[in-house]
Amino acid sequence: MTNDTTESLFDEKLSIYEKKLVEFFTDIGEQKRLNPKFLIMSVYLIIHGKLTQKQLKELTGFSLGTISTILSVMLGTGYYEKERIPGTHEYTYRYLGNIEDLIPKGIENALKSFLQSELFLKKKKEQLIELKKKKKKGAIFLLNRIDELMGIFNVYREMLSPLSGTTINEE
Repeated sequence: MTNDTTESLFDEKLSIYEKKLVEFFTDIGEQKRLNPKFLIMSVYLIIHGKLTQKQLKELTGFSLGTISTILSVMLGTGYYEKERIPGTHEYTYRYLGNIEDLIPKGIENALKSFLQSELFLKKKKEQLIELKKKKKKGAIFLLNRIDELMGIFNVYREMLSPLSGTTINEE
């Protein structure tokens, strides 16, 4: 590897897809209340395999101090390692696991989120049914929208449950 920090980074057109992947995984992690900067750096390391601090700075826009601090935390988890680049004072950092290990858990979290939303909508539907009986304006309209959303949640549950390796049932 040379000192050129952009050597392993994506072409500008491909970086759009890279950013979408980062958003996707970061959104999943934030649902678990994980640190967004930790998540972003983790995703970039997973996507690229290994990166230097300078490359992480370029990709994330974080300061080198922030990157150094987060990398120290990452290394402390045992899921990341650093390796010196021969003939330099620089290191590369990488995630030790596989992306395949993360997908089922992410999908399971998404399913649980759908279920929580669905339970909320069921409670609102019960309230709207009472309002409909009282002939409140808009109750029928909102009931129809809730039914549509719940139908969508059912489709996602059926599609994603096999991918997560678990079955998420209504409670």
